[in-house]
Amino acid sequence: MITGYVGTYTSDLSQGIYRFELDESTGVLSNKVLFKKVKNSKYIACNDEYIYSLYDDEDGSGVLVMNHEGDLIDSIVFEKVTSCFIAFKGDDIYTANYHEGTVSKIRFDGKKLHFIKTLKIKNMAGCHQVIFFQDKLLVPCLFLDEVKILNEDLEIIDSITLPKGSGPRHGVISTDNKRLYLNTELSNELFTYEIVEGVFECIHQMSILPNSETNKEGTAALRISRNGRKLYISTRGLNIISVVDIGGHLPKLLQFEQSGGNHPRDILDVANDKYLLVANRFSNELLAYRLLQGRIGIVTSKLDIPEGISIVMKGDLND
Repeated sequence: MITGYVGTYTSDLSQGIYRFELDESTGVLSNKVLFKKVKNSKYIACNDEYIYSLYDDEDGSGVLVMNHEGDLIDSIVFEKVTSCFIAFKGDDIYTANYHEGTVSKIRFDGKKLHFIKTLKIKNMAGCHQVIFFQDKLLVPCLFLDEVKILNEDLEIIDSITLPKGSGPRHGVISTDNKRLYLNTELSNELFTYEIVEGVFECIHQMSILPNSETNKEGTAALRISRNGRKLYISTRGLNIISVVDIGGHLPKLLQFEQSGGNHPRDILDVANDKYLLVANRFSNELLAYRLLQGRIGIVTSKLDIPEGISIVMKGDLND
């Protein structure tokens, strides 16, 4: 059994971070509990020691850290509106704020959180993620149609420009560190960049929807398989998961599968490429699909989890 967590929007149905277990041999999800009451935990991250979460309280918004027993270690408020993304690298925690157009850096010394810096990119820039690449940070800015490239001191050193109205949302780096794959929320596309001596060159652009449709909006999560050969991309509204084969020279669409519910906000390939988890926010459920050679197969299990925004697994390298 491996343990997972789901960060959520707070509502009448949802109260915070939910914990569950996945049986790796059967794909059965079980033992759902409200792990920690956190207002608007939304995006979360974890390692074997700690869980990192966004949160709101009466003083504002910020970041908190807890252990896997649910004990709060520390929290810090540093912004007015909750960020939409959180990730960590070593002792440093980074957040992206969609509404305020900012990226922030906080340091965790094992006991206390220390605010380091906030970079204001532009109000309503739509900053949606922080992608780690070598000593750089890549920040997709949805409403700027750009990916800002920062150093670890949160200084802008370069940018990647996309077509107007595409809306870059999430990206992943290939397992060999030679390519960047970037999905776009507004144009529903996948952009492939070859990375040569730190320069990002676009070598491919394609729709990730059936019939090569674009501009339907709603594309959300992007995940790469552990073996580095497949991408999984969710699109809300259409409620589909697109499977992309990246084992060859250029990406190739392999499969479209229904998400099994409404509004697939996050997906996660887990247990050594055996299952794909799907969090359908508006239908308040978490599904496990069996993966067969990277293709999505049958639903092996389902749990009622409300307002799911992000999925992480303790001890699983795919999160």
